[in-house]
Amino acid sequence: MALSVRKLVERGWLTALLGYLIKREELSVRLKYIDDVRLRRTDFGALAIFTYHASKCWPKLPDELARTASRLPKPQEAFSWLVTALSFASSACRLQASGNKVSIYVSPERVGLEVNGVPAIFDAHCVNPVDIVETLVGGEYEVPEALSGLKGRDVIDVGANVGDTALYFVLNGARKVIALEPLPNVARCAEESLKLNGITGEVKVINAALSNEPMSVPCDYNVLLSRHFSTLKGSGPCRVPGVTLGDLLDMVEDPYLLKMDCEGCEAHVILGPEREKLRAFEHIIFEAHPHITGVSNEKLLASLKELGFECRLHIVHDSKVGVNIYHCENSKPRQPNGAF
Repeated sequence: MALSVRKLVERGWLTALLGYLIKREELSVRLKYIDDVRLRRTDFGALAIFTYHASKCWPKLPDELARTASRLPKPQEAFSWLVTALSFASSACRLQASGNKVSIYVSPERVGLEVNGVPAIFDAHCVNPVDIVETLVGGEYEVPEALSGLKGRDVIDVGANVGDTALYFVLNGARKVIALEPLPNVARCAEESLKLNGITGEVKVINAALSNEPMSVPCDYNVLLSRHFSTLKGSGPCRVPGVTLGDLLDMVEDPYLLKMDCEGCEAHVILGPEREKLRAFEHIIFEAHPHITGVSNEKLLASLKELGFECRLHIVHDSKVGVNIYHCENSKPRQPNGAF
């Protein structure tokens, strides 16, 4: 894979490669059309991997993306954009290899992905390629039992990130989505992403944490890493309000689906003082993070079973630490009048 980087490097490829192999933390290269840049070792590795995978579908694309990146004013900014664009193309290539009909559009301002006739557009500075691809076409939330009844119903989306999950639920028929995201810049990305896709009235983005009190978070977090941010582990100079599950339920008329991917807050919701409010939902899809919370997946599932939910494993993300996605269906859903 490292050989693929030669297509984009005018000078310093071999020195950088040797530095990468001996685990030097900082490397210098001159990129085609862009000029000299200093890279972290991990940046060089990402550049190699994404270039390799993108080239498998579109051999000339890395060179074309480097030309496009050169339109940005600063070499380091151009490099960051190039890695993001190559990551996006790499993911799209894997989808195409799986038998999907895929096309992409990339510019310094926008990136677009169309899979089997369904388009999605994102601000180029608000792209988290892995999440977008996993959410929109990778089956992350493709739970037939939940999606079959979603049309015209309401969703609470905890851990909305750049808006990809809210977009997914609307594309699958949701009437309203309350999208909760604690990182200020990522919440703005979510709003921008939804506007670009013509989705405004259906989704309300809330920049807050699922908590009983305000939380301190970073003001400008790296979007590419934001999928792993946890309010239980990280903090920063920006204060965002805390909202409870009860607060979120007050914002919808027909709570049908609760999605939680919040790097640990799911344990507080499932085991905390508001756990009874979970009965309001017909479906819950959540990602468990026992390595963050110290709470076993079995304890979470037992609590949900007590509340009347039948849960099953949907996706295993990391078997070593137990990061799994579960789908839970309420065996006694609400009646039309709101009673159980």
